[in-house]
Amino acid sequence: MRVLVISTPVDTHFLPLLPLIRALTDAGHEILVTGQPDVTRVAEAAGLPAVTFGEAFHSEDLRGGRRPAGLRPIEVFGRPDRQQIGGVAQVWRNHVPYFLPDYLELAREWGAELVLSEHMEFAGSIIGAVLGIPNVQHRWGVHPTAPAMLNFVRLYQGPVCERLGLDSVPVPDLLLDPAPPSLADREAPAARPIRPVPHTEPGTPWTYRAPPGRRVAVALGGHTLDLDGTGLLRRIVDVLSGIGGVEAVVSAPPRHREAIGALPEGMSYTELTAPGLLFTGSDLVIHHGGANSTLGAAALGIPQLVLPQLGDAFVAGDRIADAGAGLALDSAELQNDPGQLAKAVRALLDDPARRADADAVRAEIARMPSPAEVAVQLEQLTTRRAVSA
Repeated sequence: MRVLVISTPVDTHFLPLLPLIRALTDAGHEILVTGQPDVTRVAEAAGLPAVTFGEAFHSEDLRGGRRPAGLRPIEVFGRPDRQQIGGVAQVWRNHVPYFLPDYLELAREWGAELVLSEHMEFAGSIIGAVLGIPNVQHRWGVHPTAPAMLNFVRLYQGPVCERLGLDSVPVPDLLLDPAPPSLADREAPAARPIRPVPHTEPGTPWTYRAPPGRRVAVALGGHTLDLDGTGLLRRIVDVLSGIGGVEAVVSAPPRHREAIGALPEGMSYTELTAPGLLFTGSDLVIHHGGANSTLGAAALGIPQLVLPQLGDAFVAGDRIADAGAGLALDSAELQNDPGQLAKAVRALLDDPARRADADAVRAEIARMPSPAEVAVQLEQLTTRRAVSA
């Protein structure tokens, strides 16, 4: 089976697809990734064949807006409402026509038999419908696009589909959802579960010297630091130092370390970003609410302190807090208050109930179908389509 993989030009949108892609390759299927350099360079680094179209998209340009120097987006704009969070789908709806002809031509020439895309890459469903092959969408977090917003997206895809000879705007043949039941969106369209697997990269998992109970991984994400988040990271470091007896690993690119400053004893910088390496062995993860961090820590059964800065990260924080698997500080006032940070950290390190709730979420995830099991289902989907054609 030949599977064409398409993603919006954001590496963190593509990475959640990697476990399923690897399961497909392990089963002997052929994979080809296509998109802009933001995604294809990540695919090539993972050893996957890729075809690149266009220039880098630089999605970070969409994130910060025009802000006074030194202020994080949350300090300027506050928490976005649900409509604002869902509105990001319009960005990717507008993106569809730019490379759709290229993707279609590639799919035809390569002989694609199935299209796999993440849930904001709306071109995948169109390509599948035009070529008469199954199209599968893979969600990448706990906040899928709301039905009302999906209808709005499809409304404006009508003319594009009509020019391609389609009678209607297609929907995916199959939706895959990596969110376990306790974190899933109850209002989202029904989807088939797929177990999230914490992303790994070349390297060795972080190892701790401190005894269990006081190990902390801090990973605010590169975009948070780029958007004036170094002061927040410094505040977290100082809070951890003040609590005492805590060993911490702090993920930060070298370009930000001068602004953050030297770390106290028992804390170390790392360039690791993959949850499967960075989070393993920790007792608490402090992160920004990114999909990979949220589901990675959840799959490992680690309590989380979520400090959202943008978009659906606020929803991730809500879901983790509601499940009892962690806490979320969702305002600039709370995040900028060392006392509130210390209170949250102590609660998560000292309360065994938090660990029990996080472990319950981990157990839910362990019961979800593995990527290898889903790969078999995709093969069956393709076979059924071929037989019925």
